[in-house]
Amino acid sequence: MSFRVSGWSFMKWGVITLFALLVAWFGYYLVQYYRAIRSGDSNPLLDQRLEASLSSAIANQQVTEEDLLRLQPTSAPAFGNPAAKLVIVEFLDFGCPYCRDSFPAVRELIQRYQDQVYFIARDFPVDSLHPRATATALAARCAHEQGLYWPYHDKLFTSQAQHEDGDLRRYAQEVGLNVSSFDQCYKEKRYQDRIQGEIADGLRAGVEGTPTFFFNGIRIQGALDNKTLEFLIKKFLAVPSSL
Repeated sequence: MSFRVSGWSFMKWGVITLFALLVAWFGYYLVQYYRAIRSGDSNPLLDQRLEASLSSAIANQQVTEEDLLRLQPTSAPAFGNPAAKLVIVEFLDFGCPYCRDSFPAVRELIQRYQDQVYFIARDFPVDSLHPRATATALAARCAHEQGLYWPYHDKLFTSQAQHEDGDLRRYAQEVGLNVSSFDQCYKEKRYQDRIQGEIADGLRAGVEGTPTFFFNGIRIQGALDNKTLEFLIKKFLAVPSSL
């Protein structure tokens, strides 16, 4: 009896030791993989998976002219070349940390590819997760009314922890808005109905969370870093227009 117990004890500790070593190895692998992605190092396996995912998305999502018209309203804030081959639409929430993580890459690459890409920003505030989401969307629309949406957009993301009414008004001053006009627009919730319409459009298009991007109508969900976004831009620019 005692021999069996002793043997089981030895085997048990051997299994535990092996398991601990496997966990340590897997943890080390994950850390190295994460560092490689964060540093922008080439990762052939990651590139292959992106390629496969993109090919699958293009093959499986049928995009109609009606879909494109609904995704690309003329009243939405936009940047780049309106006649560009590639139109990127982002449904965003100014309180969303993943939107904030994507924002530097989006702004940098849209600036770099502005002659080849038309970028449209659309609102998809989720107040249940970010209680000030609709308020910040309203403020950004009031900035758009005065032609200063993008400076205000950037300010909201770089100051995401401070979105109270006083903060929103201060940002209006900092980016050069007419504060009196901004105050009136914001207090009367001038763009409330339009924002609700944007949410409805997003839901109809399959948006389940933020950020969600559409590349010529093809839905790509989740935060995008610089490398992934540039990969997608180049791939979509290479797709024949007939597709």
